[in-house]
Amino acid sequence: MTNAVPAATPEVISHRTNAGDVPENTLDAAMRDGCAAVEVDVRATRDGVLVLMHDETLERMTGDPRRLDAVTLEELRGLRVRDPHGVLDAQPIPTLAEALAHLDGRIAIEIDLPMRGLEAAIVREVQAAHAEAWTWFTAHPPEDAAFLHHACPGARTYLSVAPRPTWVRDLEDAIEVATRLRLHGINPSLEAVAPSTVAKAHERGLAVGVWTVNAPADIERALDLDVDAITTDVPARVFEAIRRRARNDG
Repeated sequence: MTNAVPAATPEVISHRTNAGDVPENTLDAAMRDGCAAVEVDVRATRDGVLVLMHDETLERMTGDPRRLDAVTLEELRGLRVRDPHGVLDAQPIPTLAEALAHLDGRIAIEIDLPMRGLEAAIVREVQAAHAEAWTWFTAHPPEDAAFLHHACPGARTYLSVAPRPTWVRDLEDAIEVATRLRLHGINPSLEAVAPSTVAKAHERGLAVGVWTVNAPADIERALDLDVDAITTDVPARVFEAIRRRARNDG
């Protein structure tokens, strides 16, 4: 566990790789903007290959109505992620191994685990890529977070907390759980966070990240809270708010 203190400048995390600007999982966009990490969701195909995909089905991203776990990697290779912003050509869906190889430590990867039961397989991929030092995990169930922390002690592990928590009672409980498990921090929804929550987490040596912060008013609120990390679909907007504050303070 770290001795966390309020961050002078919070780390900016690209949510689903700049999902507000480019097709999800477009890894180069996050690196271009200077983000500290790129957040991805990992699921498995029918033949057990780990790939970057948030949704259970392929409908929203590719137009294919099938569930991801109903297709093989070979079938997935024939699909493309459409760009709702009209900026880039349709993109292939990367495997986790491909993403790790492409990033190669130039930026951290934050792995969210919406599909339970993949923890051990994900750890194997991270270790095979020698990526532990630049991998961050976010997990909702405390037992999953505990497993990831012990299996990959060199990685950061955060306890993720939804607006209506399922695995903990509330943020106070999340802080107690994360402290007991000696995690790096908590990663709650912005709407659930108050200044007292951030202060208590910091007193316990926990970092605090918030998600998913896109609207200008929400960005300002997150900065006022002195959180350690801000996850956003539009990193450029957060960086501009940080620069504006620095100019005003100067």
